[in-house]
Amino acid sequence: MEHKVIDKKKYKINLIKTDRFKSISVRLTFINNFNEDFVINVPILQKLLVTKSKKWNTNVKLVSELEKLYLPNISSSSNMYGNYFLINFSLDFINPKYTEYKMYEKSFNVFKELILNPLVDEDGFEKKAFEIDKKTIISNIERSSENGVLLAENIYDKNMFKGTTYEYTTFNLLDKIKKVTNKSLYKFYNKLLNNSKVVITVLGDFDEDIIVKNINNFMKKINTKDNLVDFRLNEIKTEKVNIIKEKRDFFQSTLLMGYKFYNLTDYERHYVLPIYNMILGSMNNSILFVNVREKNSLCYSVISYIHKMVPALTIECGINSKNYNKTVSVIKESIKLMNDENEISKLFLNAINTINISLNDIYDNVNRIIDNYVYTLFDNPGTVEEKREKFNNVTPKEIITLNKKMKLNTILFMEGAYEED
Repeated sequence: MEHKVIDKKKYKINLIKTDRFKSISVRLTFINNFNEDFVINVPILQKLLVTKSKKWNTNVKLVSELEKLYLPNISSSSNMYGNYFLINFSLDFINPKYTEYKMYEKSFNVFKELILNPLVDEDGFEKKAFEIDKKTIISNIERSSENGVLLAENIYDKNMFKGTTYEYTTFNLLDKIKKVTNKSLYKFYNKLLNNSKVVITVLGDFDEDIIVKNINNFMKKINTKDNLVDFRLNEIKTEKVNIIKEKRDFFQSTLLMGYKFYNLTDYERHYVLPIYNMILGSMNNSILFVNVREKNSLCYSVISYIHKMVPALTIECGINSKNYNKTVSVIKESIKLMNDENEISKLFLNAINTINISLNDIYDNVNRIIDNYVYTLFDNPGTVEEKREKFNNVTPKEIITLNKKMKLNTILFMEGAYEED
């Protein structure tokens, strides 16, 4: 893949040339310093902007227009990355060399119409469309409370990550989402267009001159601002383990145990931590799987996953409530086994191979390729092949060193009320 960055001062354009795909993908990314307003407003805004506009005031009319253009896909997503909140608007269309060359401009025009000419009136976003989309978003969030695992995860996030961006979820901020109005959302939208750092990433076998021309035309209505702080989160130094126990009307109990890491280097965060996680609890022969599930039959499922930006690690189990104390004990013993070089060595090669397979998959995944290039602009772990080389050079001793930088921080036990013996 050929990679080129065009720095327009007001915004950056990432051009990634490859003939691996028959489509061209364009992603417009707004990057901001995190505050809770993004979690509160973005879910409704995303739905409004990609489903209708002033020109096409219903989703039916928009789909009819897209059918004339060989059905380009326009979507939106968002995520937190340390102290940053990223909002993405994406356009994917068939390479015009397979259709008509004018599809470059026509596809961009639809994208521009949706993002920059939304369905508004004199008060803000058109009220009927706003209320329908807001109701849908709220309903989706409220349904998560009916799922024991999702509810446990949200309560866990609020406690485990207190003081960081990750304690803020749509579930935990639902009361504030309900207070969003069409006027307040429109005010947020205008602020987004005028106060964000903007990166545009293009992937495919495209005509560079035409792409850059259309991007420059698109960006005329957006005033950018680069006032970003460091993306890295401050470490949370909690001395006492926080234990939360709740009982709800679910059939299965959920146990989450959160560990914080201290004084990690960027190298450890990017390369040692993912391999550590694989060995501990992300493979079907991992230390947690073997000890908690296979040897002791304490859980229905067990997995570990990492939060690189904190940095932290979560262990999640579906268990029977009577197994709570024993499960906690066996998990703690499993963590101690991560100090045993012999135990680590048994799983080390499998973990490295699994990481390499995941890296290979990036080449076939448009979103993962674009993610890699966007994040490289502020957190530079390297290209796919540079990552591979560093992963392959990690040693079992580095895993043991990492384990000594980890402390238990939070235990969340969501006890089910209707468990079967």
